Amino acid sequence: MSTASELLIPKPKQSDPVEDKKNFLSEVSRDWKFHRDDVLKEVFDMCDKDGDEKLAEKEMGRALRFLGLNPTEPQIRDMIIEHNTPKGKLTYEQFVGSLENAIGSWSMYEDLMFAFSVFDPTDTGFANRAELKDNLTMLGEPLDEEEAEDWLSLVETNGRGDVNYRLMVKEVLRREGFLNGAEKL
Repeated sequence: MSTASELLIPKPKQSDPVEDKKNFLSEVSRDWKFHRDDVLKEVFDMCDKDGDEKLAEKEMGRALRFLGLNPTEPQIRDMIIEHNTPKGKLTYEQFVGSLENAIGSWSMYEDLMFAFSVFDPTDTGFANRAELKDNLTMLGEPLDEEEAEDWLSLVETNGRGDVNYRLMVKEVLRREGFLNGAEKL
């Protein structure tokens, strides 16, 4: 039998880590999209060491690495060369354009990473292969079984049946031509 005080004190809700992460990531995604230009401009300005409002090759590499990318020196050079700029430096607008070209579509990359991260409540970069396949074939713009299997076969499954979805997203975008020669970003 419950006492009067037990009836008046609400029991704490059980926390669902997957739901908590979905809510958190949804909030972060909204904030990121809203502040993306501010973040990119801040990184650009921070890496523009000589203050000329342009990024040279080394500064460009530093900016891309601040954003979590890992380009090689030849990839950075190619990004600069594509703009055919005097002195080989990129303006902010060219930097953003190169960044978008390097990962195909910034929002596509963001959206895919966000979508798959929901299945990774501990933020390890890995998600259960079977769960991903089920969701790839049922949610959003569903893939057929063969397409889902094709995506998942781009990366190896670890001993626990998990795949590195971050690598899978990059491999899918590279294979589909969205990385435009910047395979290692």
